[in-house]
Amino acid sequence: MKYLKWMYNDTSNQNDFKYNINGVTIADNWNPDAQFDQTGGFNFTNEENALRWISRGDTLYDVTIPDDGEIINVHNIKTPNGIFRTNKIILTNPRKISDELTLELYKKANMPEYTLFESLAYLALNGCINTCLTIIREQINLTNVRLAMNEYIGVKKRENQNTECYEKVLSILGEIENDLYICIPINKEPYIKKITNDNIINVTGQSGSGKTTYIKETYSNDNYLIIDTDDIFNETRYNNSTKINKELGTYFRTKYKTLPNLHENFDLIYQEIINYCQTYSNKTIIIDCAQFHEIKDISILKGTIIVIRTCIDECYQRCLNRWKSNNPNYSNEEFSKYKERKKSLYTWYKGTNTLLKKLNNLK
Repeated sequence: MKYLKWMYNDTSNQNDFKYNINGVTIADNWNPDAQFDQTGGFNFTNEENALRWISRGDTLYDVTIPDDGEIINVHNIKTPNGIFRTNKIILTNPRKISDELTLELYKKANMPEYTLFESLAYLALNGCINTCLTIIREQINLTNVRLAMNEYIGVKKRENQNTECYEKVLSILGEIENDLYICIPINKEPYIKKITNDNIINVTGQSGSGKTTYIKETYSNDNYLIIDTDDIFNETRYNNSTKINKELGTYFRTKYKTLPNLHENFDLIYQEIINYCQTYSNKTIIIDCAQFHEIKDISILKGTIIVIRTCIDECYQRCLNRWKSNNPNYSNEEFSKYKERKKSLYTWYKGTNTLLKKLNNLK
């Protein structure tokens, strides 16, 4: 078993005791038969429980016990077989807290679930965002997220800790727990809300969420007029578009000297599409658009809105796979640039969550 100990540089956080790094440190007080708080000696842990004790320092040491040293296993329900005490200790190989270090410790961790979730808060307060995200993706689900939240917020914060990272992780957990919101690691069923009785179905979601697939599988007959705003406003797709999307693309390019922008002029574009399609009164209009979150006046929405709530991790991976399929001769440099650009999905989805909140508040 590999033993470890957290400290602040060479000093214990318990009593400012300085250790003899790379040499033997001997306890002034040692009584292994005494009560827990009177035993004396030095506490240390092992790889399976090291994340729990990250709150005890910023530097991790390897621990060696001299041949004539004694060891006792301290009972603790949060970290069973994870607290040890000795009268003689040697500390070597100091390394500062980092994502790389804590990720390795997480791979070896074996703690109760609630202890791991408490450790998540300590990791966030130390700025280990990648380790936090790995734990969230691998350990947290809709069943245990409430427990995770309770353990996380129960940790006391100290001064000079990374509160920005702490709040970011807390927000991610909150989005998982909230039945309404899109979140990073877990898919949720489409959100559907009828706003008016008009024969209009508005479908939105992040890039890669599966909007187009959902529409094809649900509205695939001649009773529907399917409008894809990418086919209207993306120049390459407009050139290859047909039928209603070609009509609308030509209409906008003829009417406006400067083509309206979905990010800045969503309300105008939406109303123009609705007005133009009035001549197709015998069909239900389907509007496929990722930018519904750009709407400024939500009262202009008509019909039913459907928000595809695919998790952002899956959206991101789908985008990468689609790009590779569409660009079979890509270079590694090109793909790397695209991957970085699409990481913006991890910010953009919050706009759709704001839209979901507004929709949910509509009477």
